[in-house]
Order: sequence, then structure tokens, then C-alpha cells
Amino acid sequence: MSILTIAKLADELFLRPIVISMNSLVLSTLMSFVMSANGSIDWRPITICVMSDILAMGADHLKDKEEEFSSDRNNANKSRLASWFIYARTFLAASAALLALALSQCPISTLLTTAAFVAPALLWTTPISFKKFALISRRLLGRFGGDKHQPSTSAPVLVIKRIPGMKAIFNGIIRGCGIYTVVLSVLSGSGNLTNTLPSPWSVVQLIVWSTVNRSCHAIMTDVRDFEDDMKAGVPTIPVLLGSILKTKIILTTCHMLVMLAFIENPYIMGSCLFAAVLVWILGKNSPKKAFLFSSHSQSLFIIWYLLTRHI
Repeated sequence: MSILTIAKLADELFLRPIVISMNSLVLSTLMSFVMSANGSIDWRPITICVMSDILAMGADHLKDKEEEFSSDRNNANKSRLASWFIYARTFLAASAALLALALSQCPISTLLTTAAFVAPALLWTTPISFKKFALISRRLLGRFGGDKHQPSTSAPVLVIKRIPGMKAIFNGIIRGCGIYTVVLSVLSGSGNLTNTLPSPWSVVQLIVWSTVNRSCHAIMTDVRDFEDDMKAGVPTIPVLLGSILKTKIILTTCHMLVMLAFIENPYIMGSCLFAAVLVWILGKNSPKKAFLFSSHSQSLFIIWYLLTRHI
């Protein structure tokens, strides 16, 4: 097991969540701009999406690093490392405060929408036990005449991360459909929702492109971790297929299909081509930071579009 250092903690607990959440910042900015009736950018959905991203990712990384920290009893920098966990909790608390502030300025539908998409992300690695549900059921059966002395059986425990393919599905839905739904609820609640998006954009393009792009990026990170996931028995898409080559062919096909479906949009076309090239450049031996390019295969072309509109 690698030694936990301050540099690794800073990267996992702060830098990585911030850098990856920038995709949500850029994507929510695009949606806010093209979906608003007056072409303005609303800070509320952008703040909600970015802070939700930081909270979900930061909490997941914090839990992993705390477990690694507690198991490493011989680390000479233990006292110095402990302070970084305090900084991380403060960072997450500040993000939660900003999220609460933005939600307080939005209709209740935005709060419900955010909760629906963020809750699964926060519970990503949390074991969900059905023991309590089983206990309540047995008590109800006993109350209504059932056998109170039935032998207890072990209730199943669900971990969302362990469901085959769920990482890709969740990433796509949360960052694709989720961001769109949050922006929609905020703008419709303030009466600033446009009926027609400016050329070359459409609602279908925004949802499909974002969902497929985010799902494919999630699978690309699984390509990076292929050997470790194979040994640990984590049911990722590459592990289920048993081949990195097959995975890359499927990812390339997905990007090309999206590009052909929306070929009239040069920004989507460029993003899909860039993402497809990265599929073949990046691999299991690529540096972890190199995959940040994959996470921002949308961002570069969204920024290009926004710059052409003089924002």
C-alpha cells in the first residue's frame, strides 16, 4: 500500500474535486445561458451543480482517505496529516453552506430535484442494510397474527458502487440529466425560461451529449483502474467485458453515434472527436492526471462557444 502524504491528501481532498467540478461549472453555465429567455447567466443553478459535485466527490474521497489514514499506524507525519482532514471537513462545510444559500433562493422543486440527484452520489459507497426494514416487517407480521418467533435471517446489504455498470449510469444521469433538470427548475421558477434555444443547440442535444459524455468518461476511469478492479472483483464495464480493447471500441462507437446524430452542431462534433481520440491515447498505464483531459472533453468546446458569444 502506498504511503499517505500531504501532497496526496491535497490532491484527493481538494484539487481533484475542484478540477472535476469545473466541468459542471462550464456545462451549467452553458445551459443557463442558452435556456434563459434574456440570454443571461443565473448564478443559482451553477452554484448548486458545482457545490453538489464537490460535496459528493469530496465526501467520497474523504471517507477513503480516512480509512487509509486509520490503517497506517506507522506514518511519521500522522499529526500533520490529521490537520488536513480538518481542513477537508471545513472545505466541505463551506461548500454545503454555499449550496444551502443557493437553494434558499430557488423554488422548492429545485431542492427536491437536487436531493434526488445528489443523494445517490452521497450514498455511493455506503452499505445500505435492509436489516431494519426486515425487522419492521417481522414486527408488523407479529402484530397482525404472524409468528413472532421466526428465526432471524441475515438481511442483504446493498452497495451502489458494487452494482454492475452503475458508476457509468450514475455519472451520466447525474451530470447530464441532473444539471439540465436543476437549470430548468430554477429558470422556470423565475419565469426566465426560453421556449426556443439558440442555434445550434436543442434540449435533446444538451441531455444526450452530456449524459453519454459523462458516462463514457466514467468508463474511461475504469479502464485506468482495470487491473486493480479485476483483482478486487469490482464489476466495472471493462471488467465485465474482460477486455480494455472491447471497452474502447464501445466508447468510440458511442461518441461517434452522438457526433453523427448532432453533426449540425460543430461544438458537439468537435467534443466527440476529441473524446474519441482520448479513448485511444489514454490507457491503464497513463498518469492519473492525464484523465482530467477526458473529464473536460466537453468543457473546452463549451468555452469556445461562450467566447464566440462574447461572454
